[in-house]
Amino acid sequence: MPMDALTHSSPRLRYRVEGPRDGQAPRHTFVLAHALGCDLTMWDALAPQLAEHGRVLRYDQRGHGGSEAPAGPYTMAGLADDAARLIDELALGPVVWIGLSMGGMVGQELALRHPAKVQALVLANTTSGYPAEARAGWAQRIAGIREGGLEAIVDGALQRWFHEGFHAQQPGTVAHWRERVLRCDAQGYIACCQAIAEVDTTARLPGIRVPALVLAGALDQGTPPDMARTIAAGIPGARLVVLPEASHLSVLEQPVAFREALHDWLATLRA
Repeated sequence: MPMDALTHSSPRLRYRVEGPRDGQAPRHTFVLAHALGCDLTMWDALAPQLAEHGRVLRYDQRGHGGSEAPAGPYTMAGLADDAARLIDELALGPVVWIGLSMGGMVGQELALRHPAKVQALVLANTTSGYPAEARAGWAQRIAGIREGGLEAIVDGALQRWFHEGFHAQQPGTVAHWRERVLRCDAQGYIACCQAIAEVDTTARLPGIRVPALVLAGALDQGTPPDMARTIAAGIPGARLVVLPEASHLSVLEQPVAFREALHDWLATLRA
């Protein structure tokens, strides 16, 4: 069982490294970056499969899980610098970055700010920018947390994360992730919301010069497929895959389809 550790540099970030399990030199080093309100356990199904033949690092972003939550607001550039610092401290780069939602936003910024640290990108259920009305929605979410704590927003988040059928079929999973959100540091969550609301990489996407897989959920209300299409059109040579019957946390709702799309694309990296 891989053990969790904390970075030496600050803010201290909790991370977990595992693999490769075949005793060979790793084909790739993967870094897995979670969504807002989640933690490194979001990858519990995918990480062991990737660790069969590669080295896998997953970590809690600042304000989440076992990582520190310095005072905000945060910026996407700062979150990307956290990732770069983690990659450097563990001497991992260049890496295949797999980020979902906030993790995908961090990945875009990382590839632009620290291109030598990124070998390839997987950007799932994410965006390169929000229209004005969506930014206003983030401001409302922040105001709701300040007034009523994370309890005030958690159920709305879960409605966006999982489609109605998943809620009906896997209420235990939904309850688990509700509890995870409520464990977050409220001020750290707000500070991450502030970073997300200001994400703005669309015009800079052509500067990303590594292979990219862009994954969308057909039912995703938070970052709908059109946002994924914008990213895929902006990154030269990017591949777009829209996963059916998937909302926002596609890796949890459709783990097999997510894994197969990733596997097919990784095969092109080895070709």
